[in-house]
Amino acid sequence: MHEINPFVAAAIQAFDLIEPVQVVAQLASANNLSLHLRASNGDFVLKCYPYERQDWLFYEHQLVMWLARHPSSFALPVPMIMIRSISYLGSVVQGLFTLTPYITGEAPEFRLLPNGQQHPTINQWAYVMGTALGELQTLLQTCPMRERRPYALFQALLNYAQPRYDPLQLSAAQFGGSASDAELWAWWRSEAASLMAFVANEYPSLPQQVCHNDFAPPNILMRYGRVAAILDFEFACSAARALDVAMALRMIMQLDSNPANPWAVAEQFCRGYAEWIKLTPQEIAAMPQLIGLRTAIPLIWAISKPDLPSHTSLEQAIRRMQASKAWMYQQQGQFIVLLQTMFAS
Repeated sequence: MHEINPFVAAAIQAFDLIEPVQVVAQLASANNLSLHLRASNGDFVLKCYPYERQDWLFYEHQLVMWLARHPSSFALPVPMIMIRSISYLGSVVQGLFTLTPYITGEAPEFRLLPNGQQHPTINQWAYVMGTALGELQTLLQTCPMRERRPYALFQALLNYAQPRYDPLQLSAAQFGGSASDAELWAWWRSEAASLMAFVANEYPSLPQQVCHNDFAPPNILMRYGRVAAILDFEFACSAARALDVAMALRMIMQLDSNPANPWAVAEQFCRGYAEWIKLTPQEIAAMPQLIGLRTAIPLIWAISKPDLPSHTSLEQAIRRMQASKAWMYQQQGQFIVLLQTMFAS
């Protein structure tokens, strides 16, 4: 395959990969081309990017290398230095590329199994994910890389797609929808206004630090019952630390699927996280809004890309927000009590 893939061919030369080099698999990635390569001198991950991501990549890789200098219980995707250069970032006509050692592990699965049951080790996974996030955030508390340029998604939040799109003016017509979708987009505009008021008022007073900002099962590798690696720091920047907790809880509790009984998995995650960090009363009180904000951000990210998503995919994103919001409306009291109990001093 590398004979017709310029990224693979260039990586073989830049990193002295020993032939034969096999493309084992294309790895799951929403934003980049990622390939598992197997050479005679090891297994690697080749990640390919468009040229406009260069400034982003510099921040991400400097952060990962900063973290790698601090002992931790998990591995990190540290970029390799090219053999004949001091750089870790290669280029071809089609774009940029990096190479990291391949880390063995599997992403934890929190979605319901085909039989409608949860995975038998879901609670153990949630606990070790909580401890890993707590450990990661503890390490990042002293990270000097606060400001990220250019404009970062988790610094701009719902304003990220501006000036192209105003979140308070989004409508079906902008994305190929019809008049029958007007009510759905009216709900979005109302929810966006509420979330932007939260960001302007309560959010700045929450504890802020450099955060991963996409701490979710697809970016975790598990092995032997523990977190073997934390991947994909492309969205890392300074943010409210509880937003990472909100993301993790949203994903492991499956809040946009109207879960019947997500309490045990949430308790285990919080138990692990609390071994490192205790959420403040302000963070606990803000958690429903933080989960709402974190559920809205994927839509903003989608419409900010050069190639617009389909209206169907945006409609699905809004309906996931509605499902999560409806669940929180019904269960907020019990949810807050759980957090207060798990993070009691």
